[in-house]
Amino acid sequence: MNNKEGIWLKFKKKVVRWGINHYLSRLARTSDEDKFYKEFDRILRGLSKFAGDNRPAVENVRKAFQRRHPLTQIARLLLQDRLSKRSRERLAQNFFVDWITEAKKREKLEEEGFKAPWFFVVSPTNACNLNCYGCYAHEYKKGEGLSYDTLSRIIREANQLGIRWLTISGGEPFYYKDKKTGKTLLDLAEEHNDMYFQVYTNGTLLDERKIERLAKLGNIAPAISQEGMEKETDGRRGKGVWKRICQVRENLYKAKVLQGFSITVTRENADIVTSDEFIDDLISRKVSFGWYFIYIPIGKEPAIELMPTPEQRDKLRRKIWEWRSQKPIFIGDFWNDGPWVGGCIAGGRKYFHINSNGDIEPCVFVHFAVDNIFDLWKKGKGLRDAINSPFFLSIRKRQLENDNWLAPCTIIDKPEYLRKVVKLYKAYPTHRGAETIINGEIARYLDEYSRRVEEVTKPEFEKMCKGEYDSGVVQLSKVIENHRRRNKKEFEIQSRGCHGEIL
Repeated sequence: MNNKEGIWLKFKKKVVRWGINHYLSRLARTSDEDKFYKEFDRILRGLSKFAGDNRPAVENVRKAFQRRHPLTQIARLLLQDRLSKRSRERLAQNFFVDWITEAKKREKLEEEGFKAPWFFVVSPTNACNLNCYGCYAHEYKKGEGLSYDTLSRIIREANQLGIRWLTISGGEPFYYKDKKTGKTLLDLAEEHNDMYFQVYTNGTLLDERKIERLAKLGNIAPAISQEGMEKETDGRRGKGVWKRICQVRENLYKAKVLQGFSITVTRENADIVTSDEFIDDLISRKVSFGWYFIYIPIGKEPAIELMPTPEQRDKLRRKIWEWRSQKPIFIGDFWNDGPWVGGCIAGGRKYFHINSNGDIEPCVFVHFAVDNIFDLWKKGKGLRDAINSPFFLSIRKRQLENDNWLAPCTIIDKPEYLRKVVKLYKAYPTHRGAETIINGEIARYLDEYSRRVEEVTKPEFEKMCKGEYDSGVVQLSKVIENHRRRNKKEFEIQSRGCHGEIL
């Protein structure tokens, strides 16, 4: 980018930022629900006139607000009650301003054969102050971790590729402290204030001092892990953890920091985490978003008997989709939401993982790699080369073959995909015991498990493709059609930028 283009981009960002923040401030100043919806409709009506090809999408959003769909309540709650001005502006900058103003950068990268994923996950440390049963982070060697300089360099590279959202996992991210400088995750967020960080955390280290700093930064959203209510959470994480995180949630709300939840669904807690009592409790604690994950038999003492049954997975999907039409909270389900996001998002299609040793893995649960960030840097390469590696693209090639996006996972739903690409590219296990998921007792179990998942989910996905799940708010069949077309196009773009054979 030349100097003239740089000046123009800065000016464009300033104008767009002013416009978005102006509208958000108007909405935040509305005093009640009726005035909020009237003001929002006024704004959307004005935006629709200038939306061009995006006008139908804007009109659909407008209709949803006119109907006061429960999901639109989240916008009202965030702007009127749950977010500080600083938090609101950081969200707007990273999710709207940069996306609107950097379209040309993305187009140029695509011409060069590169399509950036939505985000990726970094685990700076595997250290943790808790000792939870079944946690995958326990299998990495103690003492390993990424230096602050390494993390900062990774983020700079991501920024150059147009990635603005980074998820931090672990270990416990708020336990991280750089040995050389003493800097923490909060220092990282302050230095890279043009990025937005979602942090998976057990919540127990978020004291009032840290929360006060989170409020000042405005670009970190903690997603606190729990197993259900008090009994389930304390049973896995330790006595008293439930009460501690409930207090933390209250303090985050008072500080107007965006907060979420993270749930690992097992055979044992599936009923409680799909209950109305559970989700209503989270909403009452001012939680705005959250993610559901299926227990994967990896990590500390992997236990296949903890995996939820195919029937429990289907119940989870039905319940979450029901909540979306009734409850004011955004919920993502990394397995059952395949139809909404075009199938599996791993392998650099929409995300990937860098562990605490620098290994670049297709997914936080797939502990195999062919690239390490330090090795790539020594060769004069970087993140872009890992994302467009033949190993990752081979995974994405197989994603295109999957005709059932309710069974998207290359680990537990399509285990043959993972075994094949690991063998073809001689991917190394990133910790001792990682190979148990592709051979032996666990692998044999997954073959039978995936067969049963297919029997339960395939008929439902076929109904979705035929339009039987379409509604007045959204046509899921069209969403699936669009993703199929887009997936092929994106794979073609990424293949052009791959230096190596895609097997």
